[in-house]
Amino acid sequence: MNVKEVTTTKGFWKSVLILSLLFILIYNIITCGFNYDFNFAAFFDAKFNQASIFRFIIANLIGGFCYGFIIVFLQFRGRLKRAEKERNS
Repeated sequence: MNVKEVTTTKGFWKSVLILSLLFILIYNIITCGFNYDFNFAAFFDAKFNQASIFRFIIANLIGGFCYGFIIVFLQFRGRLKRAEKERNS
């Protein structure tokens, strides 16, 4: 089972996108809760100021993609291995 087989499976990239966006959303809500006591105004002021907005967006996109890709890859690979095992038995 190689990477190309898994990543070309129907629905793989859609699942990566959805899981990545959910990770970014949940991660930032938890961060806001722990660091800013759910004061969203203070959170947005700190994260979206001119100096750090680029870093914040890039870090969220990279982190979300890495998490989404790894989790979805392992799920799809496991599903394909189970299907292959059932075909061979």
